Amino acid sequence: MAETPASGAAFLDGSRVHTWRAMLLCAVGALTGLGIAGYGLFTAAGTSNRTVPPENLAMVNGRPILRSDFVNQLESETGKKFDQSTRSEQLKVLDEMVREELLVQRGLELDFAETDQNARNALVSSVSDSAIAEITTAEPTDAQLRDFFAAHPGQWSTDGTMTIRDLVLPASPGVPLEAAMRRSAQAAQALRSGAAVPAVSATFGLHDQPPDDEQYYFALQYRFGDAFFSRLRTLSAGSVTDPVALSDGVHVVQVLGNRIPVPLPFDAARAQVRTDYVDALQTKLMDNTVRFLRRRARILIAPDYAGDYRQ
Repeated sequence: MAETPASGAAFLDGSRVHTWRAMLLCAVGALTGLGIAGYGLFTAAGTSNRTVPPENLAMVNGRPILRSDFVNQLESETGKKFDQSTRSEQLKVLDEMVREELLVQRGLELDFAETDQNARNALVSSVSDSAIAEITTAEPTDAQLRDFFAAHPGQWSTDGTMTIRDLVLPASPGVPLEAAMRRSAQAAQALRSGAAVPAVSATFGLHDQPPDDEQYYFALQYRFGDAFFSRLRTLSAGSVTDPVALSDGVHVVQVLGNRIPVPLPFDAARAQVRTDYVDALQTKLMDNTVRFLRRRARILIAPDYAGDYRQ
C-alpha cells in the first residue's frame, strides 16, 4: 500500500498546484497595490486636494482664483501697482474674491442664473463681451475703414441745424380741432404774405414763443415727431409750415434758418467711421453667434405666436 504523504509535505510540494493559495496571494497583492497607489494619489505634491497650481492663488470647491485676476482687482481697488501694495491690502482683496466665489457658487446652486433677471443680464453681457472681445481690442486698418466708408456713401456728414419760430394754438375743450386747424391755417397764410409775427399772434390767438436758438435736427425731431420733422427739415429760411396738430395744440412753424447737413470727407469723418465699422462688425459677429446657437437649439414657441415668430 502506498504511503500517504503528510499534510505539511503536501503543502511544500512544488510539483502540485494549489488554486486556493494562488488566488489568496493574488488578492493580497492587488489590495496592497491599490492601497499604495491610493495613498500616493491623495498625498502626492501637485494634487488638487492638497495644493494650489502655480497660476492660481486659491481654489474654492475646485474652482480657481487666478493670480492675474487677483492682481487686476487689487490694482483696481487700491490704485496702486501690485508691488506697492501692503500685505493687509492683498489679504483683504483675496478674502473679497473668496467671498465672491462662494456667493457665485451658491447662486449657481440656487439656480439664480436661470431665475434672477439681474443674474441673467450679467450672463448675457458676459457672453456678448466674450464673443466680441477680439473685435473690440483689434485696430482696423486704414484700408478697411476706407472700404467701409466707400460702401456707405453719405452716412457721415455735418450736423444739421435749424432756427425756427413756433406759434401754438393751445388745445382747448371749447375749441373743436377742425376750427383750431382752420384758424391756424389762416395764421400760416398771413405769415406767408409777410405779416409780422406779433400781429398774427394777436389776430388769430396763437401763442408766439420766443425765437429758438439754433437747434440740432435730432432735437427738433424729438420735439415734433418724425412725420412733421420730415417735412420741416426740407424747408428753407422764410418758409412757413401748414398747421399740424400735436398733443399740446396746433403748431405753425416759421423757419428762420436751415443749415442742411453736408457730407464729410474720409479724413474728417475717420473717427466716426472707425466707431461705426467696429459696431457693424460686432453686430455681425453677434448675429452669427446667435444664429449658430439657434441651429443647435430646440426652440418651441406657443401656438398663439408660433405662426408669426421667425427665427
